[in-house]
Amino acid sequence: MPQFLNFLRYFFLGRAQRVVGAQALTGLLLLGFGASVWTSLRTDISEQEIYIVKESDFCVWNPPVWISDRFVAEALELRAPEARTDELNSLDPNLVDNLLVAFESHPWVEKVESIEVRFPARVDVKLKYKEPVATIDPTPSVAFDLSDSTTPFFNDGEQNAQNEKKDERFGEKYVVDANGYRLPDEYFRNNPSAYRDFPTVLGIRSTPVSDFGQCGDPLVVEAAAFASFLTERDVFKKLGINRIIVAKEKGETKGVYCLKTVGGVAVFWGRFAADGEGSGAAGDENIGERDETFALQEAKARRLFRLAEKYSSLDAVPSEAVDELNLTLPEEN
Repeated sequence: MPQFLNFLRYFFLGRAQRVVGAQALTGLLLLGFGASVWTSLRTDISEQEIYIVKESDFCVWNPPVWISDRFVAEALELRAPEARTDELNSLDPNLVDNLLVAFESHPWVEKVESIEVRFPARVDVKLKYKEPVATIDPTPSVAFDLSDSTTPFFNDGEQNAQNEKKDERFGEKYVVDANGYRLPDEYFRNNPSAYRDFPTVLGIRSTPVSDFGQCGDPLVVEAAAFASFLTERDVFKKLGINRIIVAKEKGETKGVYCLKTVGGVAVFWGRFAADGEGSGAAGDENIGERDETFALQEAKARRLFRLAEKYSSLDAVPSEAVDELNLTLPEEN
């Protein structure tokens, strides 16, 4: 009897194992056949029109007004050489990576936030853009006389601008972001009034190294950081200041700054430390120095607002109160 039971167990279990094995083998064969079919059909499917991504299929979210209508085309031209195919395909597994490189390389892009491929053929792109903070105008002559720190004299070139011959060595004006990065200026050249949307920096005596990119002049970087600092605190909008005049004392690498209102009143700011100075990159011991420098700049901005409130506007400061327009603090000396 036990032998008979063992026989039945062997017969049925063995049969079950053979059936399951046969089904598994059949499944593997079907999978292999399906993979083979997909391999043979994939090319035909991917070449269908609905999967081809055209330039018009890109949706770039919230581009600022200064972004060119050719922005997508310009970005696509910046793809890595091996990715520069004639057509883009939404089924391409490398599409997002290739587009990431392209958009990150565009001079107007600060950061790619997301790229999403939708089927059958659409690409949504969300970006953080570089923002202009200042117009660098290297053409008007600027002169400082810093011998009297109480009432520094300066000339921003307006008095004899009509009679001056433009100095071609310094080139045309251009826009920069907060890091002193020269931005493409096609929009601004086509719309000259747009330059006035940002404060103008006068006194720079260098030419940018290229049509866009880092200008190569530390003073441009510092002046751009200063413009960004003042913009963030609404100094330009609320106090009617539209020009930053920068000069360097002999033997100094850092700038000394004056601000000028639309009405022509000059405010002597003194020195400004760019964000990179004392930022703590070389060690935590620099953080305190950075914070102290930053606090000095904040104190100057507060004084400027109090001054505008005291006299109703900076343009209304009387001549006998000109000393109050000197914002230099004892801590800077």
